Formats: sequence, C-alpha cells, structure tokens
Amino acid sequence: MMPALPRAGCARALRARRRGHGGALLLAVALGLPPAALATDWDLSLDTRLVSSDANPSVMEGGLGTVRFSSGDSGLKLGRARLALIQPFGELWSVHLDASMYDDLGRSPVGVTEAYLLFRPYPFAGYRFRLKAGGFYPPVSMENRAAGWDSPYSLSYSAIDSWLATEVRIIGLEGQLDWLGTRSGHGFDLGVTGGVFGWNQGAGVVLANDGFTLTDRQTALFGRVGQPATPPLYGAEPFVQIDHREGVYGGVEVRYLDRVVLRALRYDNRADPSQLDSVSGAVAWHTDFNSAGVRVEADHGWTATMQWLEGETTIAPEGTATSWPFRAGYALLAKRFGRNTWSARYDRFEVDTAGAGYGTQSGHAWTAAYSFEAGAHWRFTLEWLQVVSSSYNREELGGAAFLTETQLQLAVRYSLGRSR
Repeated sequence: MMPALPRAGCARALRARRRGHGGALLLAVALGLPPAALATDWDLSLDTRLVSSDANPSVMEGGLGTVRFSSGDSGLKLGRARLALIQPFGELWSVHLDASMYDDLGRSPVGVTEAYLLFRPYPFAGYRFRLKAGGFYPPVSMENRAAGWDSPYSLSYSAIDSWLATEVRIIGLEGQLDWLGTRSGHGFDLGVTGGVFGWNQGAGVVLANDGFTLTDRQTALFGRVGQPATPPLYGAEPFVQIDHREGVYGGVEVRYLDRVVLRALRYDNRADPSQLDSVSGAVAWHTDFNSAGVRVEADHGWTATMQWLEGETTIAPEGTATSWPFRAGYALLAKRFGRNTWSARYDRFEVDTAGAGYGTQSGHAWTAAYSFEAGAHWRFTLEWLQVVSSSYNREELGGAAFLTETQLQLAVRYSLGRSR
C-alpha cells in the first residue's frame, strides 16, 4: 500500500492534476460537453505494398492513368500509414480524428481525412438520433465500411468510392434519425439523413479533367489533387468555398434484419458556376448527384453489393456554361470463410460533355482480391485490377485514347490499438 501523502503533497498533486486536465476541461466547457472524459481509443496501421503495374502515370504524377500505381511505381511502396483517435467525453459525446500518410506527391506527407464531433444520445421511444459536426464522408458508400473508410473486400475502391475519396467530403453538419423497428417486433429499421455543408465547391474538376479512376488514396481535408503548374489539374483543390451558398444532401436507409441494406441519397453542393475566386482564379463547380445501392449478407459468409451513381458538374465562367454528366456503377460478390475472404467486382463508368469533346471518358474494370487475416494484427491481401478505358483528354495530351491498364498488388498490413 502506498504511504499517505502529507497535506501539502496532496494539495500539490491536486493542482498538478487540475493543470493536466485543464485543456480537456476548457474544450469540454467550450463545446458544452460533460467534463468527465473516458480513455482514448486509438488505431495505428502500416500498409506496405509490392506492386507490379503497366499503367500510365496517375493524376498525382501529372498523368491520366486510371489506377493508383503506374509502371514507374513497380516495386515496394507504402500503401497507407494511418492513425485514428476517438476521444469520448462522458457517455454521449466523442471526437473522431483520422490521419493518413501516402508516399506520393501530395501537399503534405501527412493529412487528416476526417475530423468531427459526434453526439449520440440514448435511444428514446424506439428512435435514435445522431449529430456530426466537422469534416467527414457523406453516407453514400455501400462498400467502404471498414475502419478508416476502407473496403474490407479489396485494396482498390470502386470507381464511385474512388471519386468520393478524391473529391467529396462534408465540412459541416449532419443529422441522422433512425426508427428502430426491430426493437419493437418489426423486421426492419428505417433511417433518414440530412446535411448542410460548405468547402466542397471544387468537386467536379477531377472528373472533367481526369475522369474516373480506381484507387485507394484519400485526399486530405483541404488537400490538393495533382501537382501545381502541371496539367491536367494544376494542383486542383476540391475543398474550397468560393461563393456564399451552402450545399445540402439528404438520404434514406432501410435495414432488414441487418442482412439487407438499401440506401439512396441526393447531394447538391449548390455552387454558383459563374463565380471565380478573386485570389486564385479558381471557378466554382456546381456538382450534384443521385446515388442508390443495396447490400445483401447471406448465410455462409456471402455478401453481394450493387451501387449506382449519376450526376453532373458544371462551370460557367463569363456566362459560358460547360457541363459534364457522369455515371458509374458496380456489382461486387464476396465470400468469407474463417480468416479468408475472396471477392470480385465489376465496374462501369462514363463521363460525357455537353460542349466540346474535352472530358469525355468511358470504361469498365475487373477487380479480384484475396485476403487472409493472420491473427489480430496481420492482414495479407493479393489484388488483381484491370481497367479498360477510352479518354478524349488522354489523346489530347499526346497519349493513346484507348488503353488497357493492369495493376497487381500484394499488401501486408500490421495494425494495433486500444479499440481492436
């Protein structure tokens, strides 16, 4: 047993403890949070890749390749280094932070992909409410449901989720209300979601200049895509606010016995496409889309997922409007047995143009992956990806309009943390 501290020592220890918790108490008071904070949950992972690719340089390298790694990247690469923190405050509030590092030519080697405050009161009378504030993904993806907004089925995301990872993020507020029918004897739960946001008026520039890609690189909040002074994107910044119009989205989700999930969402950043940033000269991209998807988890480890997304992005500098309608969809089938997971996915994608041919793209892709979880910390994944596409912009820059690109990856991931 430890000896009792003298009274002066107790007072010093109490003052030190107060000083140590002063910052957390100040934050709690400022946010209206209860002062009693629980222990921090954290996840740390390192994903290394052995890559073989015959693809063109990616957009981060100033090219128009449709996969993450080009032929010049073959060999040992860093897939992703990730640190995630969840700090609860009392029982209803928590702060979520997700940061990643990639070994490409981003603005900074480390960036925050999500950072938000979450309020989750207890369910009441068969209803549950959640409120988010900060920077996060809208509830569109049917595939990326693992920690760090990753896919549990493959390394490379679908064309839909690759675009979301590159250009779309919510910086604002989101509310979600669920009717918990399964708790009152019904076979399904029903949820509605709505959000208001800003700083996503650059979304659309990558689609118009590069088209769809299949990647697993997530653009950091307020990060850039491509390199400054390098075509085709010249270091585009998707997370900017140019006019004073807030974007909105709304969606609905139905869950049947936690085996079938149906989801639909409408997104509109409501940007004024005639507005220009007075400092950078960047134009506001008015981008809106509709999305719908279904995921079915059957017996014996089978999962089937299908999703569709269709929208349009428009700019109108000096009153001259140019629009790029776009659409993408995929079907995925996965089988899990023990620590093993097999998956296959087929993607189709297309970008049109209402003006000249610039920006036109069409293509499809096949992805096959196998994962093995060797205990609580190690995961090994082998993935084969082939993309066949036609791109007007690629030909304009002196390349081949029609191209078949193949990428093979072996990933070794080590993870640890308090929340595992």
